[in-house]
Amino acid sequence: MPQLISEIMTIVIVLMLIPLSLVIVSVVVLVALAALALATPREQDGRTTSRR
Repeated sequence: MPQLISEIMTIVIVLMLIPLSLVIVSVVVLVALAALALATPREQDGRTTSRR
């Protein structure tokens, strides 16, 4: 019986880790997109010289 409980616990932990890993991946993607969005205007500063 204890082995079955441990198996159920591992399954529950894995099921809880899947959404958590998805959240981490989405956060990493958002950070990468934000970094790209911040990096692109610096390259376009030559065309549009509008600095405040």
